[in-house]
Amino acid sequence: MAHQTSVQNPPVGRHDERGASLSALVAPVMLAIFLVAGLVVDGGAQAQAHRRAQVVAAHAVRSGSDASAASRLVGADGTAPALATARAVLADEGIDGQVTMESGVLTVTTNTWSETTFLGLLGVHRLEAHGRASAELRAV
Repeated sequence: MAHQTSVQNPPVGRHDERGASLSALVAPVMLAIFLVAGLVVDGGAQAQAHRRAQVVAAHAVRSGSDASAASRLVGADGTAPALATARAVLADEGIDGQVTMESGVLTVTTNTWSETTFLGLLGVHRLEAHGRASAELRAV
């Protein structure tokens, strides 16, 4: 006796839905992977920009403090050389910032940013970074 198999065609109007549930799962997973990659890459770039902003702020404060040392040793006010030198460091490094002197404390605040790679596709094109350093200028 021969065994016969019959193949049934799907009813008219129904589509083959095999793999549809897999596609529904893959899309959110790929989006999540993309977002994590964006946070890692662009977050790392922002951390690097923050580090640079902090290093430049510290460098400007140290240079300003050193520039005012000679004036302070002879009893003169070292504010002008400190401010000028700190501003020159910011200009040389190409970083925006503010330099202030208040009550003998030299403060440098820096502002910079990093361009995004992945997050730019979501509309975030820049991530800001800031640095701050201060030093008290006093005679010893």
